[in-house]
Amino acid sequence: MKKSSLLIWVLAVAFLSFFVSCSKDDDEPEPQQQTPTFTTKTVAVPDAMMQSSDDGAQETVGFINLANSFTGLANSFVPPQKCAPYKSTNDGPPWVYTWEIIEGADQYTVTLTISQTSSGYEWDMVISGTIDGIVVSNFLFMHGEQSNDGKNGLFRLYDLETGEICMYVTWNTDDNGVYYVTFEIPEDVKIDITSNPDGSGVVEVYEWENGDYHLVWKAEWTSDGHGEWWEYDNGVLVEHGTW
Repeated sequence: MKKSSLLIWVLAVAFLSFFVSCSKDDDEPEPQQQTPTFTTKTVAVPDAMMQSSDDGAQETVGFINLANSFTGLANSFVPPQKCAPYKSTNDGPPWVYTWEIIEGADQYTVTLTISQTSSGYEWDMVISGTIDGIVVSNFLFMHGEQSNDGKNGLFRLYDLETGEICMYVTWNTDDNGVYYVTFEIPEDVKIDITSNPDGSGVVEVYEWENGDYHLVWKAEWTSDGHGEWWEYDNGVLVEHGTW
């Protein structure tokens, strides 16, 4: 993965630390009407796979952890409890919360809007002010969507400097309980994961090259944590192993 993508991800996590620690006031906010909750699901990894010393198994776990990382970002779609956010005058939908962040040179306002659609709900987090030395105004930082039954959703994270999408995630759960998730850093890396109810699964990793994604890694594992992996270069199998 490109170093720039790693920096984007690290910065996003750092920004979220501001979102959840924005107030020194210990007073409890007044109770608010319960709003829709943005729910995410992580791909579970069998213990034997986590503990395997095989390099291929650990590489596979690393890709799964990267794909799972968006769930931490999505958790910020809940107003910080210590910030005493104010609620829009209407009872919702939409529900609107606004709070201020002051951390050294970083001073900005966060506005979270939760809207209802015909098929579910949408979450938009907009920021205005100075963050990490970048001045923004009504900048859409994160966007999320979720179906009424919670089985389908998407998440988008935007680059503060370019305004372009720097992380895009979609997921769905079928009627058999099989969970599918695609994690993408556009024009860099894409990870497709299938997670079965019994704990088995498949992961495929693609890297961007010459205007398209190319398969570079594939792994399959069973419910007991044993598995098999394949590494590719320009579509050619270069290494293979089991654990």
